Amino acid sequence: MCGRFTRKLSPREVYDLYGVSGPPPLLAREPRYNGAPTQDFAVCRVDGGGRRHIAELRWGLVPSWWNDAGAGPPLINARAETIREKRVFADAFRERRCLVPASGWFEWQGPSQARQPFYLTLAGGGPISFAGIWERWEAQREVVESFAILTTPAAAELADIHHRQPAIVDREWFAEWLDPSSQAHELLDRLSTPNPGPYERWPVSARVNSVRNDDPDLLRPVGEQLRLI
Repeated sequence: MCGRFTRKLSPREVYDLYGVSGPPPLLAREPRYNGAPTQDFAVCRVDGGGRRHIAELRWGLVPSWWNDAGAGPPLINARAETIREKRVFADAFRERRCLVPASGWFEWQGPSQARQPFYLTLAGGGPISFAGIWERWEAQREVVESFAILTTPAAAELADIHHRQPAIVDREWFAEWLDPSSQAHELLDRLSTPNPGPYERWPVSARVNSVRNDDPDLLRPVGEQLRLI
C-alpha cells in the first residue's frame, strides 16, 4: 500500500511536469516530506474540455453517494487489479482519473513493536507520477474533492520491503491516463506490470511515524544506506 509519500517539487515544477500553463497558485504546504491521509495535495486532472489543470484535493476518497463525508475510513488506496469491481472506485476510475506528483514514499518492515521505516524512490530522484482517481462529494453547502492512489504488486526489487507499491504512470502515457475516453482494460494492462525502476531505498528515522514531523531530515539514511538496486 501507500500510506505516506513525499513531494519535494515546487508549484512551478508541478505545473511544468504536466504542461499546465499560467502562473501556479500558492499550494498548501509545499513541499511535503511526510504527506499523510486527510491532508490536501495538488493533483493534475482534466476539465470537461480536456484541458489539464492543477487542483488541491484531500487524500482519502469520499464517494459521491455517501450520506456523510466521514461515514467510513479514508479510502487512500485502490488496488489496480480490482478497481473496476469495487463500487466505491469504479465510477471514478472510469470517469475521473488524475496524476499525483510525488518524489518518493515510505514503507515499514519488521515486527509491529519495532518496525523500520524505509524511504523508496526512483533512482536519480526525479519526479514520480502516481496513478490516481478523484471524486466530488456535495451536501448542502459542503463540498469535498478527494482522491485515492492506485497500487500494484511491488516490483521485484522492492518486494522484500512491501508486497505492494504505488502505480507509477510514465510521461509517455499521461494523456492516455487522464483521458476519460481511454479504454479501461488497456490502462489496467499497463499497470499490471509494476514500473521496473531502477529504485533506491534506505532506512530512515522513526520520526516519520509521526505526521507532526515534516522536514527534510526525515529522508536522511539511518546507518548504512542500502545499495542501489
